[in-house]
Amino acid sequence: MAPLSSEIKKRTSNLLDSAPKQNVWAILLILLFVIHNIFALQHLSITDDEDKHLLYGVQILDGNSDRFSDSKMPVSVWNAIPQKIATYLPDGNVKDVLNELDSARAMTVLFSGGVAYVVFLFSRQMFGVVPAFFSLILYLIDPNLMAHSELVTTDAYALGMILISVYCLWRFANKRTWKNGLFCAMILGISQIVKYTSVVLFPIFLMILVIFDLPLILDLFHKKQLKKVLGWLFRYAVYIGVAGIITLLIINIGFLFNQYSRFGNYQFRSQMFLSLQEKFPSLNRVPVPIAHPYLEGLDWITENDRTGTGYGNLYLLGTTQKGERFPGYFLIASIFKVPLGIQALLVLAFLSYLKNKKKRKNFIANEMFLLIPVLFFVIYLNFFFNTQIGIRYYLVIFPLLYVFAGNLFTTWQDLSTGRKLSVLALFIYISISVFSYYPYYLSYFNELVWDRRTTYVYLADSNLDWSHEDIALNQYLSLHPDAIFNPKEIKPGLIIVSANRLVGVKGSSQDFAWLRENFKPVDMIAYGYFVYQISESEFDAFCVTTNYCE
Repeated sequence: MAPLSSEIKKRTSNLLDSAPKQNVWAILLILLFVIHNIFALQHLSITDDEDKHLLYGVQILDGNSDRFSDSKMPVSVWNAIPQKIATYLPDGNVKDVLNELDSARAMTVLFSGGVAYVVFLFSRQMFGVVPAFFSLILYLIDPNLMAHSELVTTDAYALGMILISVYCLWRFANKRTWKNGLFCAMILGISQIVKYTSVVLFPIFLMILVIFDLPLILDLFHKKQLKKVLGWLFRYAVYIGVAGIITLLIINIGFLFNQYSRFGNYQFRSQMFLSLQEKFPSLNRVPVPIAHPYLEGLDWITENDRTGTGYGNLYLLGTTQKGERFPGYFLIASIFKVPLGIQALLVLAFLSYLKNKKKRKNFIANEMFLLIPVLFFVIYLNFFFNTQIGIRYYLVIFPLLYVFAGNLFTTWQDLSTGRKLSVLALFIYISISVFSYYPYYLSYFNELVWDRRTTYVYLADSNLDWSHEDIALNQYLSLHPDAIFNPKEIKPGLIIVSANRLVGVKGSSQDFAWLRENFKPVDMIAYGYFVYQISESEFDAFCVTTNYCE
């Protein structure tokens, strides 16, 4: 009789010995993710920006793409579909359900489930089936990805379309067919109506393709086969032209071919575009072949990022400031917001990759496609991007990193039983850490912040408090009618303060300095509201020893 461990290995191998079976298991895991998130989102009140994203989607479905905000994009049409369907239905339960915010949010969950499958597919084709399942699970249990997969915003769409675009580029680079090329160009175009972050994919993709092809081009050049070198240059011109035409078409469709004008007729906000009008007057006569709302939004967010207009004060590690970025903000935020187990696996994946020469031999053909975009976003977002209002902007690198992390498990079959059990224990630890925050994953902090009542000391804004906790707040207030919410005066009693008010993201950092610097929270509401219980005697002592009460 075969040993038990051998029998388990045999059964596992049989379950995963074909792509269809692998797909079924992957889809089952993704289905659990979708169901779990749909249950979780029902506990969340509307966040600060969801109503505007949904409104813009509804507006476009009604034939109007005019802007009323800087960052709203046509992708929100996807979230507005249930509400649009409801307009054709008679009054009743089905119509009521479709009109609910949760139905719009469920559309984001479904999209994120699709992105999870691409993570699985990408990792499987690059590293193999076992690494693919590990990459998939990393995506599915990341609390930050779960949180933003439940909202009507563009963050989940941005990370998804960037991943899918990179995957399509990788396939095209390794297999140059018209089908792969046109599909890559189409996905790249769609990414431009999801979030302006995707604009940078054009130079990044061109650079990646050049690096991929450079050895062959240099070899032709050294052999003085100049005609073939020119052929490659012509091929790149075709790539750029086709991608440009398809992208313009998709952007114009997305914004409903809304308004066209010469460059000089635009009333820009940003210094960048105003400077172009001033320094290059010849450009002002050039017709802009792109729908007005697209260029208007790009101009708008560029100026808002420069000036800080449209969002509150920036906050990091106890410091509140306006108009000046924190260098390394997203790196620091990740230290606290990404589960420690996932951080450990990513570090091990990089160390294993750097140490193993065999793994690195296909860097140009494979891992370069993942790591060059990651490197760009790490540098740009941490040191040149000013809108540091939450880790959600940084999530674009997470799926790429999770695909790359699959390389850590390429030798899974050769690992000892002890090491396999250690990995299993690590994933159990990650799961316990993450699901302990159910359903408020947006406010997740790892165990570096052991006392959750101190999370505001480290980060705030959409890392912690994005108004998603209001349902829980209202329930608490109904049970504690004597509680004072965001008090305007210094007073004792049962006091509840939102994280963003407490640290000065909203209002001034001095508004609640008296509370923040002299008292400690005794409780929390949905991890975003902090509860203080200040007795009369404590308050009297506080007034005697400080000058706040004068």
